[in-house]
Amino acid sequence: MGLLREAVLAGGYRPGDRVREAPLAVRLDLSRRVARAGLRALADEGMLELLPGGATAVPAVTAKDVLDLYALRASLGALLIRRVAMLGPENLAPASAALAEVCSAARDNDHIRIREDDLRFQDALARIVDLPQAAGTFERLTARLRMFVTVLDMDYSRACDTIADEDTAVHDALRDADGNEAARLWRVKIERCVRYMIAQLPEDDVAPHLWTTLAGRPRLRPGDPRAAAH
Repeated sequence: MGLLREAVLAGGYRPGDRVREAPLAVRLDLSRRVARAGLRALADEGMLELLPGGATAVPAVTAKDVLDLYALRASLGALLIRRVAMLGPENLAPASAALAEVCSAARDNDHIRIREDDLRFQDALARIVDLPQAAGTFERLTARLRMFVTVLDMDYSRACDTIADEDTAVHDALRDADGNEAARLWRVKIERCVRYMIAQLPEDDVAPHLWTTLAGRPRLRPGDPRAAAH
């Protein structure tokens, strides 16, 4: 299913486009039955929209979709991050390796690579905790987020340093076994992600302050990254 997911993400689809099983089956050397089942599984993840008759399409992205996704991601991510802190810094190696890739992409100002590396870093944190249901749910949210980023054709070219700085701050708090600070920094990162993604939607789709109204503002402290939101 991973190959099918990557093929859909790289397919150049726009909101509302049908995702047809036959071309994907040929491209990936799959049977149509397997391709059809895979597309329906992606619809179950929320990455695609299931149409009447079992066809699938690329979803449109609304402010409600963004708020729904990030509300879950904010809460579940904070839980997982606190759990990582409880396990101790000796378990951070997979996240540290993923963070090195984020920082490398930032140094190269590679805004295509960094958005993928950032999500891999977040998924690496989720996998550390040894909570299969929670980590699996988080990774399914990641797949949906990747589709949103693709559909909105989001530009990260001015956010590379911000992404690296935020991920490093979360990692450093976890290295210090400070779960509360790591979760706070995660919340700062999530708010910026929400604001940036909502800014890609039509102006009349949502009031700019809606996320803050619903979720409040995270506590900012001296030293928090304050560059452009991503």
